[in-house]
Amino acid sequence: MMGSSHAATGVLTGAAVGVLCGSAPTDVLLCAAVGAGAALLPDLDEPRSTVGRSLGLVTERASVALRGASRRVYRRTATRADLGAGKDGGHRHLTHTLPACAVFGLLALALAAAAPLGTGLVVFATAALGLGTVARSLRRWGPLRRRRLAASSAAVAVAAGAVLAEGGGPAPWLIGLTVAVGALTHVLGDWLTRSGVPLAWPFVVRGKRWWMFTSPVAFHTGRSRVEDGIRWASLAGLPVMLVLSVPTPPAT
Repeated sequence: MMGSSHAATGVLTGAAVGVLCGSAPTDVLLCAAVGAGAALLPDLDEPRSTVGRSLGLVTERASVALRGASRRVYRRTATRADLGAGKDGGHRHLTHTLPACAVFGLLALALAAAAPLGTGLVVFATAALGLGTVARSLRRWGPLRRRRLAASSAAVAVAAGAVLAEGGGPAPWLIGLTVAVGALTHVLGDWLTRSGVPLAWPFVVRGKRWWMFTSPVAFHTGRSRVEDGIRWASLAGLPVMLVLSVPTPPAT
């Protein structure tokens, strides 16, 4: 999937996590923003990706390091059948596994639990990345409207970070869970494409530890109306989640 599609699906699943955990509407909105950015994290193994270029040299170096780590883990855990496939184990390998999604969530939890400032940092970083990606994807809106939406997204991220730095917002465990689910949303989104993802790692499937699972209705990234439909449906689902999060008034 394209980065904009990943971010959009992260908006929906992040909001859904907030609703299912019984959060207030404001926290559901923040979970949606966090989910948007978290749904881009697995692509940190690619320096040229949206998230790999998001913070310039910082994320670029992190991407290079993660790609190197992915290749090393691939070489050490690959079976003969894996090595015979001619892959280098870089993009769409280690960071696209289920254990990696859990690690992303645990790292977010640890940072958010360290201090109120940590919570604000996680929310600001993920919200700015995710909402900015969604805003830049709206090509038909024209450059002026896109810039206004990007500016609004940045303002939301800054405001969220400021509020959370004062001790408000979702609990650290909810932030960690939202990040893990957002990363998982990315992995499942790539499962829908023809390249597939190693969902069973570290277990061996058909002689391969890095067997790439694909959906029965797999499509080409960036060239499918199915992907467009998923992106817009995900964004349209956010208002529904916000309505569901509004407490029902007690019966009189």
